[in-house]
Amino acid sequence: MSVDCNKTTQVSGSLPDCTAPQPHTNRHSQEPFKNLNPICLKLLKSSLSSSSSKAYRRSWSLFLTWKPNLSLPVSVTDVCNFIGHLFLQNYSPSTILSHISAISFIHKLFDITDPTQAFVTKKILKGFQALGSRKDTRLPITAPILQKLIAALEHTVSQYPVRLLLRALFLMAFHAFLRLGEITAKSVKSQNCVLQRADVNFSHNASRIEGVQIVMREYKTNKHHTPLIIHLQACSNSSFCPVQALNNYLALYKHTSGPLFQTMDGLPITYSVVSSHLKAAIKFIGLNPDQFKGHSFRIGAATHAASLGFSDHVIQKMGRWNSDAFKRYIRIQSFNL
Repeated sequence: MSVDCNKTTQVSGSLPDCTAPQPHTNRHSQEPFKNLNPICLKLLKSSLSSSSSKAYRRSWSLFLTWKPNLSLPVSVTDVCNFIGHLFLQNYSPSTILSHISAISFIHKLFDITDPTQAFVTKKILKGFQALGSRKDTRLPITAPILQKLIAALEHTVSQYPVRLLLRALFLMAFHAFLRLGEITAKSVKSQNCVLQRADVNFSHNASRIEGVQIVMREYKTNKHHTPLIIHLQACSNSSFCPVQALNNYLALYKHTSGPLFQTMDGLPITYSVVSSHLKAAIKFIGLNPDQFKGHSFRIGAATHAASLGFSDHVIQKMGRWNSDAFKRYIRIQSFNL
């Protein structure tokens, strides 16, 4: 950042780092930080989850791509025109609200007037929601569909190790309400941000596997960076037991570190690879791949849980949809498929 002579903050590059104000910001924009000691700055940084921080940076980058060289505070006109731009680009209301939240966050951070709270901005957002609302077309991967997908892997995936991996991944995503981004890496660089092999441990009764404990360290609603423990119990009478499928996968791959799901060469299994295999399996069983995505496992799990009589409150806990409602230790009885 740099400052012009009119005491506005010139914005260029990415989202400003709240823990390290740039030396060329003006006196007003430095005001919230100048008397904060290092521990306060650390606490301020920790108040935002890593996923939210990344999302805000992407939003800020998109904003600057649309209009470079903006100055803080951003004008109400620019914010409104940005919303209009996103409307024409066919963005969903939920996505536009996320982008606007990033703009709001920066203004609150620097204690300057927030243009997203202006009357006209709120009215335009309301109009966007009225005209731009669109139904979520993603359908749930239900228990019967999941069984068909597992069977389809025999035909769509030629390599046995990959089939074993995908079988375990599909079943785990469904039974543990996992987001695909929590167990598959977007790139090699992000492999430490997914579920790790060291955070997965089996419990035994004599020679029989009773269940698996999963320690989730990186997940969407983890604002306080607190690990979440999920205990998934085995189904001894089911050929679609996620615990047994995971054990079979690990018995073949034998890795003890790195991402839980990885190739035989030790590379993290990527989001795009799993999505591609899922699409092929969906097509094979005669369904529309445009309607079934990685998130369909979570949607399907919630749907299945509701059909079994679980309350909304329990489903929220199981799926981690509300960080204020779920307990830090969750026991999930695997579904008998």
